[in-house]
Amino acid sequence: MILSELIDRDAYGVGVALTARAEPSTEERPRVQFVDCQLERGPAAFTRVTVRFSGPFFADGSYICRQEGTACEGGDLRLAALATFDALVTASDGAMRFELIGVKPVRAFDTMVMMVAAMARDGAESRRVVGASIVEGDAMAAAVRAALHAANRVAAPLLGPLS
Repeated sequence: MILSELIDRDAYGVGVALTARAEPSTEERPRVQFVDCQLERGPAAFTRVTVRFSGPFFADGSYICRQEGTACEGGDLRLAALATFDALVTASDGAMRFELIGVKPVRAFDTMVMMVAAMARDGAESRRVVGASIVEGDAMAAAVRAALHAANRVAAPLLGPLS
């Protein structure tokens, strides 16, 4: 991002406005992309969440992760976030690790927002990360997007240099 200063002085000799323009990039940064997710309910309160991702980090260009657990709405959201973190660990060849703290839908600004909190570890460094995504009909997809947003700052440097 290049910042250029445009100075516009008023009658009192004060006032500064900044404008920003983005430099065109010749190459997109490689990233893990969310494709879709499915929820399967089985007998005896069993749930399986399947999340599909794409990206150049996976052997055939795509990665499918399945997480299984107890059937409940909060549990389903946790499984979706865990599947997302598993995909990021795979994409980074194990350089990153995530410990899910929680997944929670909250109401903010008259909109449902999915929040994901986790501990992110890359090497010896550990930090708490939080991500959010607007719930647009599918709460599990919002949980996946929120988990990706939470991991973005940690994952971006490990998955490829800026273009």
